Amino acid sequence: MLRIKFVPYERIKEERFKRILKDLAENTIVLVDAKLDAKEEAALIAETMKSVSDKFSGIELSSIEMKAKKDNGHYGRFKNALVERIIGKKRGMTVLGPAKVVQKIKRNPEELLLYM
Repeated sequence: MLRIKFVPYERIKEERFKRILKDLAENTIVLVDAKLDAKEEAALIAETMKSVSDKFSGIELSSIEMKAKKDNGHYGRFKNALVERIIGKKRGMTVLGPAKVVQKIKRNPEELLLYM
């Protein structure tokens, strides 16, 4: 059975990845409503490495960022930066999957494709 869980970005900030790692260990794919920044991804990978065992082999992780259209120019970039500042998170999405379930995540600038 495939399980997918949607998690708000704010919960990640509060829980420091503990609940997400538990979900991933239970073979649940986790979707986060924001793009994790490089420091957050590094912290998640470090926490994951502490949890690796015979039962939990690790995670696959990928993010996409919602960007302004090229034809919006400076105004679009300014608007995105302002929105990110106000809401406190990068606009986009992060997909996390247990390595046992998700073999690969292929990313192009606007899409993510999970191979299971």
